[in-house]
Amino acid sequence: MESFLDQSAGYLINMTALLLKRELNTAIKNNNINVTTEQWAILNRLNEKSGLSQKEVAKLTFKDNANITRIIDKLVAKGLVDRRNDANDRRTWKIFITSEGRKLRDAIEPLAVEILKKSTKGIDKKDVNLFNRTAKKIMENLVS
Repeated sequence: MESFLDQSAGYLINMTALLLKRELNTAIKNNNINVTTEQWAILNRLNEKSGLSQKEVAKLTFKDNANITRIIDKLVAKGLVDRRNDANDRRTWKIFITSEGRKLRDAIEPLAVEILKKSTKGIDKKDVNLFNRTAKKIMENLVS
C-alpha cells in the first residue's frame, strides 16, 4: 500500500531524478566515458559560460563548496577544466573548460537527450511542458 508521501511531489521528483541519473551513469559507462554525472553537469555549465568562479559553478549546479572543490580537482586532474586565479581578486578561482572538456561534454549530450526522450515517451508534449513549468516554479519557491 502506498503512503501519502509516496504520492507527494517531493518523493516523485526525487525518484525521477535518481532514475534519470542512474540511466545517464549507465549510458556514460557503456560508452567508456570516464566522468560522473556530477562532473558532466559542471562541464555543461562551463560550456555555457567558461570562466565562472568556483562559487558561481557551485550555485549553478546546486553543490556545496566542499563538493565543488573535490569535483573540480578531479576535472583539473583529467585535463577537462583549468583553474586560474582571478586577476581582480587573488582569493577567487575562475574555472575554464578545456577543449578536451568540451569534446567530452559534447559526447555526452546526445546520450542525455536520448534519455530525456525515453523518459517522456508516450507523454503529450503539452503535459511535458506543464511539468517543466511546474517543476521550475517549485524550484523557484524553494530557492527564494
